[in-house]
Amino acid sequence: MFLLSSAISAFVQLGLFLVIPFAWWAFTARRSVGFASWIGLRRPTWDGRRARLGVAILAWVVIGAASTALLQSLSGDVPAARFAGRGLGGVVPVLFFAIVQTSLAEEIFFRGFLGKRVIARWGFAPGNAAQAIVFGVLHVAMFASFADPIRLLAIGILTGASGWIVGWLNEEGAGGSILPGWALHASANLLVGTAAAFNLMG
Repeated sequence: MFLLSSAISAFVQLGLFLVIPFAWWAFTARRSVGFASWIGLRRPTWDGRRARLGVAILAWVVIGAASTALLQSLSGDVPAARFAGRGLGGVVPVLFFAIVQTSLAEEIFFRGFLGKRVIARWGFAPGNAAQAIVFGVLHVAMFASFADPIRLLAIGILTGASGWIVGWLNEEGAGGSILPGWALHASANLLVGTAAAFNLMG
């Protein structure tokens, strides 16, 4: 039952996050480009600046580690807490949560839809900053009911910085593909969810 509810929850959230992007594409770009390509669900084309890509990924890992430590301080109030203590029985639900419900849904909406639209209108620097700020504010709103102001500020800064790095990686490093950001985002949520399932989060 938990597996089924996790799968349903994951695909419902993905569907909700797809509504606005799909409608926008249907009204503005359907005749000229397919939805997957428009949203960035396509193979990356790396630009060869490996040193910069490596620094970006390293910075993202450091921010991810800080975010994980912050989430541990919030204990049972984080979304992944529903997997706590489930062990092997939580592995497949964690996969739905990490790969579909959070990372795919959020990467499509924030980097694939919002980021690409504001970057096209304002240019890369302000556009990428805008999507990162919205991403950070959303996470602050998610935790506002139970986190204190200091931790809320940290959540906003860390998630916003993470969103900025992923936006840079996708647009400047991978030719507009959101697959690298999806992979990074999913891997982080997979680690947090698995740690919760096996009671490794403090």
